[in-house]
Amino acid sequence: MSLRGAAAIVGVGETPVDRLGGKPGEPRKSTAEYLAWAFRLALEDAGLEKKDFDGQGLAAIYTTNHSQPFWPEEAANILGVSPAVSLAGGNGGASAVSLLGHAAAMIQSGVVDLVVVVAAAAPFSERGRSRVEPADTRDFEMPFGVMGPNSKISFVMSRYMHESGMTADHFGKIAVTARYHATLNPGAYLRKPLTLEEYKNSRMISDPIRLYDCVLPANGGKAYIVASPERARNLRKPPIHLLGWGERNNASAGPRSNANPLITGVRECGKAAFQMAGVSHGDVDFLGLYDDYVPIVMLQIEDLGFCEKSNREFFARTDFTIKGSLPIQTGGGMINCGQPSTTGGTLHVIEAVRQLRGEGGARQVAGAEIGLVTGLGAVNYGKNFGCTATAILGGKT
Repeated sequence: MSLRGAAAIVGVGETPVDRLGGKPGEPRKSTAEYLAWAFRLALEDAGLEKKDFDGQGLAAIYTTNHSQPFWPEEAANILGVSPAVSLAGGNGGASAVSLLGHAAAMIQSGVVDLVVVVAAAAPFSERGRSRVEPADTRDFEMPFGVMGPNSKISFVMSRYMHESGMTADHFGKIAVTARYHATLNPGAYLRKPLTLEEYKNSRMISDPIRLYDCVLPANGGKAYIVASPERARNLRKPPIHLLGWGERNNASAGPRSNANPLITGVRECGKAAFQMAGVSHGDVDFLGLYDDYVPIVMLQIEDLGFCEKSNREFFARTDFTIKGSLPIQTGGGMINCGQPSTTGGTLHVIEAVRQLRGEGGARQVAGAEIGLVTGLGAVNYGKNFGCTATAILGGKT
């Protein structure tokens, strides 16, 4: 079944992010407040009202700091809507892109003709965390002192550097490019220009992961509204259509002795998205790649097929800025705009919509017609990224 043209994004909402004390005057809000705020902004953007969502679809992304088994139902209570269908985003950082395909499928099947995807987290406001660690983490990592994402990604980056020969110059180029785009984005949290030397001299977090390789945890809320093509025609903003989509659960089943964190599910879900969209790599005007860490961005560029594996020359010569041949992270990405827990990946969907509407301002990619976004969740012990999703969006069907 193809979802090409089955649905379109018609409204986006994004609250400012904060880190409580990182900047003077930052507000202290709860997850519920960010959720309601983002929903209100998305409604305004689309020209819809809350009552339009009674009997429609609601998709809510679980977060690690505010999880409970009935989160979609609680989200409906917070937003004051009575949905006919509730979707739960339980794929971590992949949820924002994963739910886009699920929402389109619900719309194509005729069950609903509107779905709002809501995402919010306030880890700096709501201390505490209640979760059961995945088996890989519990059995193979924590007993040996691997504590948290920074150490896990350092293993991925070490192996990537060993196999590919990539150096700090290659990683630094990605970090500097994303920060350059952030300087052009009024909504970005980190807007001070970053040089390659500053990247290379930044403090080591978990060797070889440096400070500027890491995402910025933050409070915040985001939402986007998906509509049927018929409903989308009569709303306030031009619809941004789903052209292609793919999802892959990259489970780590199999012998642990063959563990390879560089084998991701991005290749498979990306291939499915390109096939559904019927476009080539040269047709894509920009990429919004899930970016909790810099090396992950490079792995995705390879796995999506924009270059061969370990192609150092490609990363050295390609201009990834908005003026270049392959713009990436056009708004600065999560590393510079902030990651409200597992909901942070919604940022890339919203940025893609803005670019395709021509609303990018100083960071606008000239003539952007097709954009690609990804979501990743779970850093596994064996193969990597337990959940992956890719979507290709366009202003025209």
